[in-house]
Amino acid sequence: MQTEHQEQPVAGDWRHLVAAGLYQTGLLRAFQSVSRHCELASHNGGGERLRRVRKPKYVVLGYHSVGTDGFPLYCRLPKRVFAQQMRYLKRNYRVLSLRQMVEELQNPNARGQSVVVTFDDGYLGTYINAFPVLREYAIPVTVYLTAGSVESGELAWYDRIFLRFQRATSEVAVTLDAPRLFRLTDFASRVDAATAVILYLRTLPDGERQRWCESLEKTMPLPSVELRGSMMNWGQVREMRHAGISFGCHTMTHPVLSRLTPNALHREVAEAKWLIENRLGVQVDDFAFPFGRPKDCGAIGADVLSPLGVHTAMTTILGVNEPGADRYRLRRMVQGEELSIAMFALRLQRLFFRPAGEELTTVGSYAGV
Repeated sequence: MQTEHQEQPVAGDWRHLVAAGLYQTGLLRAFQSVSRHCELASHNGGGERLRRVRKPKYVVLGYHSVGTDGFPLYCRLPKRVFAQQMRYLKRNYRVLSLRQMVEELQNPNARGQSVVVTFDDGYLGTYINAFPVLREYAIPVTVYLTAGSVESGELAWYDRIFLRFQRATSEVAVTLDAPRLFRLTDFASRVDAATAVILYLRTLPDGERQRWCESLEKTMPLPSVELRGSMMNWGQVREMRHAGISFGCHTMTHPVLSRLTPNALHREVAEAKWLIENRLGVQVDDFAFPFGRPKDCGAIGADVLSPLGVHTAMTTILGVNEPGADRYRLRRMVQGEELSIAMFALRLQRLFFRPAGEELTTVGSYAGV
């Protein structure tokens, strides 16, 4: 088998050095063979032990966009790296559509390890950079659209915060849970500052979050032209749909659902679902929680989403899915800016090596959107 091009590990980063060594020596393929039959589970008496894998496992990968220009600012994944990842998946796993996975979770008759690829939001980079790669490798994908942003063509509220911090002067003073002064020296420090603000706003009731954002817009205004041009339009979405890409709902405005009133939650999901269905002329059954961590999802599940016509809901809780999984709490491994195909492969294998019932720690520094 042809070897993937391997990025040079970061000097001093032992994790990348270990991943590169496992990948280049073929030990990672041996690890994959072991993980098809065994898993490392926490033991009731303490510690961990190996046990036999009894059910097929499914890992869902979550991307936001592909490309090093434009939005999102918190994640810049080069197209060539994304292509390496898709090529690796095709050579080493069953790559399924979301619908195939859900059918197998409900009616298990398969064995082994399978991967599903998803995208959130609807950034233009998904169309320009990811779409050609997905066609080349015949990767089935579900894209969860933030319907209001696709309809208006404008960035969602959190992207506006990222943009404002990139355009700000060298210091920004804001009040979060306490007064904060952010010193902005470079691109990374501006992304980190915006991330801190967004993480705080995710803890607020949505009405307070909206008022805070409105106040920031008054003190740090942006030209309207900068808010547009970074999302796919409906014509591009329809082109992808005709090529076999599936689409799901990611709300209208990307709020934290657990911070909404029941009426606001209903509107966010129902209106987004209706809009996508009418623009594409297809039924939309699948939903992804904005942000998607346990505190963001709250107790929202089948009792709330099923009456709205939602059949599955995707989180960003790190873990594998197996038959018997709650289809309104499907787990994902969110992809950030990892350049090393070896580290990508190792992270995937480590996930398959763990039981489905364990929630793992998220890896990466992205803002979790």
